[in-house]
Amino acid sequence: MDNNISKNYQNIGDQGNMEIDERNMNINDKNTEQHHKRSRNLTEVDEGVLQSPKNRRTLGDFGTKEQNNRGSFIIRNQNYHHRNVTTETRTSNHYQKQCSIVSNNLNENIDFNRYNINEQSISYAFDMHLPLITMECKPKLKSKDIATKLIMLFFKEIELDFRKQHPNHKKPIGFERWWQDADGVRIFGETKDVDLFIYLCEAKRYPNKIENTYIVPDPPKRLPPQNTVVIKFVRNDIELEEIRNEIKDRYKSTYTVENMLGTLRSNNRHVRVDFSDKKDYDSILNSGVIGVQGQLFDVDEYLPAPKILICTKCNEPGHTKKQCRLSFEKCRRCGENRLDNNDHKLCSIKCQHCGSGEHFSNDHRCPSILDFRRQIVSELRKRPNCLPPQVQLFIPVDCRPIGNSTKILNNASASSTSQKINCLTNNNFTHKSEWPSLPAAANSQQILSMSAIGKQLIAEQTIKSFSNDLNELKQDYLEEQRKIDQRFQEQLKNIQNGWLAIQNQISTQNEMINTTCTLIDDILFDSCIHLTNMMVAIVNELNNKVTTEEEKKRYSSIDEHIKIMSRKILDKKQSYYNYQEQLNTLMSQQRTAAILTMNSIFLTNNVQQ
Repeated sequence: MDNNISKNYQNIGDQGNMEIDERNMNINDKNTEQHHKRSRNLTEVDEGVLQSPKNRRTLGDFGTKEQNNRGSFIIRNQNYHHRNVTTETRTSNHYQKQCSIVSNNLNENIDFNRYNINEQSISYAFDMHLPLITMECKPKLKSKDIATKLIMLFFKEIELDFRKQHPNHKKPIGFERWWQDADGVRIFGETKDVDLFIYLCEAKRYPNKIENTYIVPDPPKRLPPQNTVVIKFVRNDIELEEIRNEIKDRYKSTYTVENMLGTLRSNNRHVRVDFSDKKDYDSILNSGVIGVQGQLFDVDEYLPAPKILICTKCNEPGHTKKQCRLSFEKCRRCGENRLDNNDHKLCSIKCQHCGSGEHFSNDHRCPSILDFRRQIVSELRKRPNCLPPQVQLFIPVDCRPIGNSTKILNNASASSTSQKINCLTNNNFTHKSEWPSLPAAANSQQILSMSAIGKQLIAEQTIKSFSNDLNELKQDYLEEQRKIDQRFQEQLKNIQNGWLAIQNQISTQNEMINTTCTLIDDILFDSCIHLTNMMVAIVNELNNKVTTEEEKKRYSSIDEHIKIMSRKILDKKQSYYNYQEQLNTLMSQQRTAAILTMNSIFLTNNVQQ
């Protein structure tokens, strides 16, 4: 065992002149952590990209089968040991692991010639597109015109609330592009506006119904990296639900709290937290720590790792399906033709790159995919100017060569130029109410070399400020006009609602009048006519029974008088009917004229808008 240890010492000294003393390594790691504690610290993992140590190592990395099964690995600021092994075995395993890591880093370029790194792979590595916004429509939309109208009404519905949430957002809101699925059930939208994306991540902000279509939102599960922090080395005995409850009690805009994949260790792991409000994000980052169950844990910002462009047709990295030259589509499980009439959901797993049966061909755990990512990182190290100034990428542990402990990939020259311009123009602030940042200290030689360009920049910025002032005045004027139009629309809508209420009231009154007239007709006229007819019949019967002429004359006079009254009632009834018909005709004409007048007002205003 002592001979093996000394051999391992010799190998490590030859390959990198590294100090492998365990105590010195722990001290160096601790100093490194303290040095970066208040700077842009990065997590040692990235979600979906960084794999577990067992998945990262290739065959023979840790020597014996026992070591591979045990899955020993090295963690920054922490030594992973098994209590059931002796001190001598632990020391030997520790040295073998160091030799393996050194060997991997030194031989990271072995497979670099297998793939050609093109510009598309480079740009895809740092291209941070926001996830799609998905909405389900019930019933499904039958045509694109209906979908277009729905999208327009959707943004019109949410615009007022969005402006309240983001008063400094002056740009119009909308998707860069959107499309429907083949069934017309779902609408997918793509946006580059982070504020709009975060706003639409809340399902409660979607309108439930637009015209006759119900909206069922399917918001993204995670927010962009600029709204994400990482709570580091949280003990495993603290449940995720307890962490979620404590964070939500302090920060109301907490969106997602979840364990980061690939960070689970023997006694701790990292936790990812997304915030929909930038104030909560800045607050927790400025504090640097958070207390959970009375214990403080470090909080760092989350930076994504470089992405890997993998073809979905041949499962090879470096190009897309559209550019693939393969004549058939390979199964990512077995590597055979997916259209060979076999069930490729149950086929055996065998990576087409390394032959492993533990992962798919497009899995990031594959050594070939890891080598491609190392090559991407190596190319970005050589060409940092291709990175945009605002982009910063995290370099995974597997992609860091010996002698270079840099964890961040960024365009340092672009960032430096941007800082100089901000210092000269005193324009490095977001809101007018904030004080501009002070320029960094510079010596006389730097000031002289920058004086000429400084004057030119100041002149350009002065001219640009006039243009910005004009645009700002124009935007304020347009905003004021929009508010006036909005108030006018609200008042017009209130008038329209009042007019509808009056119409309903008039209809109710007309119904009451018609009912009353019907009762009068039935009770008054018909009853009177019926009574007079009965009286005439009675008088005629009495007249037939009398014998004297005097009585007959008296009954005849009564009969004549009753008939006169009956004719009068009939004439009154006919006159009443004619008058009612004339009134109904006039009332109908008045109602029609009023409706046409009010509708013309509303329609004219809508056409102008």
